[in-house]
Amino acid sequence: MSELIDWGNSAVRLRIALEEGRAVVTGLDVAGRPADDIPSRIATPPAEVLVAGGRLPQGQRHVGLGTSAELRYERHTTREVDGRSQLELLQRTPAGVVLRSTFSLYGELPVLRVEQEVVNESGTAVALEHLSSLTLNGFARFRDEDWRERVRLRIPHNTLLAEFNWTEHSLPSLGIVDVGFTEEGVHSSKSRVSVSSIGTQSTTEYLPMGALEDLGRDRTWAWQIEANGSWQWEVGDHLAAVYLSAGGPNDQEHHWHRRLAPGESFSAVPLAIACTPGRLEDALRPLTEYRRLIRRPNEDDERLPIVFNDFMNALMADPTEEKLLPVIAAAAAAGSEYFCVDAGWYSDEQGWWNTVGDWTESSARFPGGFVRVFDAIRAAGMVPGLWLEPDVVGVESPVADRLPSSAFFSRHGARVDSQGRHQLDFRSPAVIGRMDAVVDRLIADYGLGYLKFDYNINGGIGTDVGSTSAGDALLEHHRAFLRWIAGLFERHPGLVIENCSSGGARIDYASMAEFSILSTSDQTDHVRYATIAAGAPSGVTPEQAAVWVYPQPEFGREELRFAIVNGLLARPQLSGGMWRLDDAQLATVAEAMAVYRSYRERIPGMTPIWPIGLPGWDDRWVAQGLVDDDGILLAVWRRGGDETVRLPLADGLARRAEVLFPTDVETGLEWQDGTLLVTLPTELSARLIRIR
Repeated sequence: MSELIDWGNSAVRLRIALEEGRAVVTGLDVAGRPADDIPSRIATPPAEVLVAGGRLPQGQRHVGLGTSAELRYERHTTREVDGRSQLELLQRTPAGVVLRSTFSLYGELPVLRVEQEVVNESGTAVALEHLSSLTLNGFARFRDEDWRERVRLRIPHNTLLAEFNWTEHSLPSLGIVDVGFTEEGVHSSKSRVSVSSIGTQSTTEYLPMGALEDLGRDRTWAWQIEANGSWQWEVGDHLAAVYLSAGGPNDQEHHWHRRLAPGESFSAVPLAIACTPGRLEDALRPLTEYRRLIRRPNEDDERLPIVFNDFMNALMADPTEEKLLPVIAAAAAAGSEYFCVDAGWYSDEQGWWNTVGDWTESSARFPGGFVRVFDAIRAAGMVPGLWLEPDVVGVESPVADRLPSSAFFSRHGARVDSQGRHQLDFRSPAVIGRMDAVVDRLIADYGLGYLKFDYNINGGIGTDVGSTSAGDALLEHHRAFLRWIAGLFERHPGLVIENCSSGGARIDYASMAEFSILSTSDQTDHVRYATIAAGAPSGVTPEQAAVWVYPQPEFGREELRFAIVNGLLARPQLSGGMWRLDDAQLATVAEAMAVYRSYRERIPGMTPIWPIGLPGWDDRWVAQGLVDDDGILLAVWRRGGDETVRLPLADGLARRAEVLFPTDVETGLEWQDGTLLVTLPTELSARLIRIR
């Protein structure tokens, strides 16, 4: 006889069947919908566990692992902790490997946070080779003839200069097909769709996210893995149903394993999964609210100050005192509140890539002393900031010889050399001590209120120094790095630190739970950037998303407006040829920043919408909005195609719409049958619209 744990809130329900000593997840669904649980015999435990010597699965898949099959239910408890409702489930193998699964809900949000811990309560050491953050089966069942048409997999590609680029797929188009096995059998195919990241940059190819949509049952499951290093998720067929298994590093993909002595434990990276009616775009709204709840509270994400950075399409890592002074004046005139001096400030020459690491200013670039630049920034009414790359030391830097060998990633007795850089290991006290001293000195000497932490290499699978596996050393390095970041904020509570990695190569909520602002891309083309800007709220809250606004003097009237609109629903990060603009162009930028200041206090309470769906990379029309109880702020871009686009809004009601920017435009908006028609005059134009 089976028992059912039915737990959740008014938005989402989790169901776990206790049958024949097993505890398996038979349902995660929208609350209030008729239960459509899968049979317990094809259900999985909430995590897949494998210790060395355990039975391996068929193929390369991470489902049906041997240690997981040995787990037996021990107990479960519920509690309220710091405003969260929690369910804790305890399971144990006969050998004494314990799995503790903790599920958390935040109020009535339809978002479930999952944390997994393995404890070795046996009498001997074990080698843990796999621990997923979540495994679920039953998103579709092959017995349903329409599953092929109903189910869609959404994959978030995130390559350099094309971040937040979601694609949509049917499962058969990716090789997941019904090969003829049944739920009553014991076999599955060997197919899977695997999405992963390997190394020190978490999002070089994909965001640590994904979604399964069931179009026939009007629901979506969207997940994010909260890892700032290696991670992996996969979707495939298991016992004639569709499964998901997701988590941080594992032995197969990432050279990760952890040796646990008796009494020792290991915690997997957290994972959050939203379950909502509708499609992915609908699930991203509660995920946005969840992200706000788990991050470090900070004033920066409440005030949303405007930042100028001298890099992008501007000085391009070649700053000098002479070059910076007119840029500082133009940035202040445009409405900037922070001014960040970007890369190159530390080197006497332009070819500094292999020599970085000392982090002292160049006397050739700043013959009057670096402090004169920061005094000029403060005199212009802005808070000074500075670029830094704390994770690396150039292979030709004198610092490479000053630090002990344990301060660097090494494999097989040789230091890792990634594009002329050595990777620092933040497990090392020498690294922490040195970088604390560097940051504290720069803040004390120059009165900095802003730091941009960039990171432009990938250190690979990890280091074999001081660990039984390179992947485990990498995971502990990443956890130590975030502890270091938290320590900086404790010592400098008013400091703003931007998370940058070749633009958007560290877009994850292990990182963004600490950092207040994120570089979304290094894309230099403002036309292409519209897709990135509109897609950014899928991966990060809008108040944390820094989007470049880089006007140039050669831009015509509409092209200038287009470039500015890119940043108006996020954190506009000004740059470009600001000091070379004519008076009218500079006035347009300043006007836009004044408009932004008029509504920016709303943004931290707004959630994203995409009236015509998440943008495709080459879409002619792009539209993205933010919504709250007072209405909608909507950015619309035209990059060709017809001069009018139809924008269906959620409630279908005609309301008052007006162009917020540019301020001298009143036409181009019309309501028709509850749909907003937007007409833009040229093939390259954009508007910010307010709907009440």
